[in-house]
Amino acid sequence: MELEKKQQAFEVALRELTGANPKLAEALKKDHIDLEALNDVEVIELFWATELFPIYVDKSPHTRRAYKLDLEFILSFVMTKTDGLKYLTVLDIHRYLFEVNEQYAPRTVQRKNNMLKRLLTYLHVNQYHLHNLAFHVKNQQRAEPLRREVDFDEIERIAESFRHTVKRAQKKELMELRNETIGYLLLTTGMRAVELLSIKFTDVKRNQNTSYLEVKGKRDKWRRIPLTEKATHLVNRLQTLMMIEEVSSPFIAFSTKKVDKAITYEALRLMTNQAVEHVANKEKTPPHWFRRAYITKLLVNGSPLSVVMHLVGHESITTTNNYLQSINELSILTTNFIPYK
Repeated sequence: MELEKKQQAFEVALRELTGANPKLAEALKKDHIDLEALNDVEVIELFWATELFPIYVDKSPHTRRAYKLDLEFILSFVMTKTDGLKYLTVLDIHRYLFEVNEQYAPRTVQRKNNMLKRLLTYLHVNQYHLHNLAFHVKNQQRAEPLRREVDFDEIERIAESFRHTVKRAQKKELMELRNETIGYLLLTTGMRAVELLSIKFTDVKRNQNTSYLEVKGKRDKWRRIPLTEKATHLVNRLQTLMMIEEVSSPFIAFSTKKVDKAITYEALRLMTNQAVEHVANKEKTPPHWFRRAYITKLLVNGSPLSVVMHLVGHESITTTNNYLQSINELSILTTNFIPYK
């Protein structure tokens, strides 16, 4: 049943795409995808519809957005820095690698390079390129640095300043409380941004004297995240104030623009940047920074790798161990940190 739904979604998307552009439909009529009559934008559109959409249809909106941005980066580079997709050279590939490495962190570089590899292989398989230029795409080898998330005092101040990012006067007290709750949950739960945005008030459970969240993570895997007393208090206060202000939504990170919807990832990202500027006046920071800080803090305080892996929803203990290796390399284990209370 699930497979049928995916197939139907793919067919609908393909019909919408090719129906809007007869050239794309024509490209699919042979025993191979004929890209010769298409311009660069159309090639990218067909690549997305036939190669990527069936794979990424089940991914989160945030993940799909990241992949689309990767494609947009490639297309922008090709159209402004080269003679076009058809005439890419090995030198163009090396220029691309240099530009990506200069602009992005290692993990983002790896994702963008993998997207370029996939596109180049697609072009070669469909006889658009004589040789497979994907062989020349190499990931950088330098290790990703442990960023400033080890400054936990600063992070806590940033989380507390989420309430100061409210600009509107209407229902200001409610909006400040919502933002404060979001910031504190980021600080003390280690949830991914997309997980936090999906959390509903009904996901807050209580077992004897302990409150916790039931969180649905990657691959639809559920896990329990314990809540501090303050987090529970903030959520309860928020729900009460929403009733007083006659604001109805199932989501903790509720949107004021769309009924029964959470705020978007972009809104959360901007909120995080504003909170960072309010406290530290430093470079822009994604919400994922808090998750990294949470994981680092647990490991610094001696939590076992397996416990941390299950708590934060890592699919492999290798991912969790990478944090520990970074901590060891920077020799910060001897620093005395105080757990969240």
